[in-house]
Amino acid sequence: MTKDVTESQPRRGVSPAAWFLAIMFLGYFAFTADRTVLSAMLQPLAKSLGIISTVSFGIAETAWLAAAQFIGVLTFVLLSGYFSDRYGHRRVILVGLVVFTAFTWLIGTAANFQEAFVYRLVSGFGEGLFWPAAMSAVANYFGRNKGLALGVFYAGFDLGGAAGNTIGSITFTLTADWRTAFYVAPLLGIPVIAGVFASKRTFSEAATRTGTLSIGKDALSLLKNRRVSAIMAFAFLATWASVWQVAYLPYYYRSVFGTSVAQSGLTAAAVLLAGMVGKTVFGRLSDSVRRDRLIMGLSVVVVGLYGVFFAASDLGLAITTAVAAGFFSSAIFPVMQALASDSSAGKTGTVLGLTTTFQSTAAVIGVLLPGALLASGVRWAFAFGAIVPAVAMAFASVLLRESRESGDIGLGRNDL
Repeated sequence: MTKDVTESQPRRGVSPAAWFLAIMFLGYFAFTADRTVLSAMLQPLAKSLGIISTVSFGIAETAWLAAAQFIGVLTFVLLSGYFSDRYGHRRVILVGLVVFTAFTWLIGTAANFQEAFVYRLVSGFGEGLFWPAAMSAVANYFGRNKGLALGVFYAGFDLGGAAGNTIGSITFTLTADWRTAFYVAPLLGIPVIAGVFASKRTFSEAATRTGTLSIGKDALSLLKNRRVSAIMAFAFLATWASVWQVAYLPYYYRSVFGTSVAQSGLTAAAVLLAGMVGKTVFGRLSDSVRRDRLIMGLSVVVVGLYGVFFAASDLGLAITTAVAAGFFSSAIFPVMQALASDSSAGKTGTVLGLTTTFQSTAAVIGVLLPGALLASGVRWAFAFGAIVPAVAMAFASVLLRESRESGDIGLGRNDL
């Protein structure tokens, strides 16, 4: 990177770096709003379609529906790299945005479980195209400041998740119809699509900085590196341990504490907002301290908070510990992705494509496993599916190793 981004022509007083990151942030915001609106509506949707107690292949159909989008993501995260190299990141991101926006809207038209599952699955295809391409672009564009940049980018996940839960809660309270939320939430994607479409010049510059995403020999050679394979194992466990917060938290509140749709959705939104702050704070901190040690400390804190949360019989304590858990567990991810990027030997796109693949695989397992255990009790099913991988995550964090040169810590361009 011989050319500083600040040399580029500014866009109405906003630096190209800030404009680029804002577009990526808003894309992730729309992505997650479309994903989490189902979390808020899962129970009323399942009841309306008659699948509240139906089991397929030993797993509750509500769990299959919650997992459909993660299965779709898993299908396309590595293919996203191939398409990005062939057609360009901007085009792939645009297609991803259009697909998950359109098919989230179609869920509102579903008449049965099969239709809802297919629409949810295809919306996941769009997410799988968007996610690794956008994250790779951010990591490469900001270089040594990638911790802060990825923290801001990932904060879009939490803010969008809070928006999705809030939209679901408010629209259901006003209309008593779960379908309304799926007509409203995808509207958030329209201005993002317009912004990406209009930003050809900015994305052209970003493309000169973006590492490629590939499969095959590059991916296999990275996995043979012990440092990289340890990060992949950690990414798998960390995602498994936290995915229930996105997929099931409103469902858990309603089932265990008997909260209303609005209350469960809004309290889940608070957890995601706490995660947004945590990602930004610790992402920035990771540019100045050792990322491996920071991840280790965060992992231990998360295990303790999960234990308190699932043991809580008081709603106030459960909400407080869930918010704290959201703050610390979400902060792990931008730090982890920055550590992965540091270990990529210049193959940033490939290593981040691998982490998203491991994360997507873990997300499918983390959503389906509680669905297979629900007959044993909601609290026990979710506690087992969260605490066991969280403990394993804490042990795996010991194996992580910092990849930056000591002189690199705390240095970098002030792009933001």
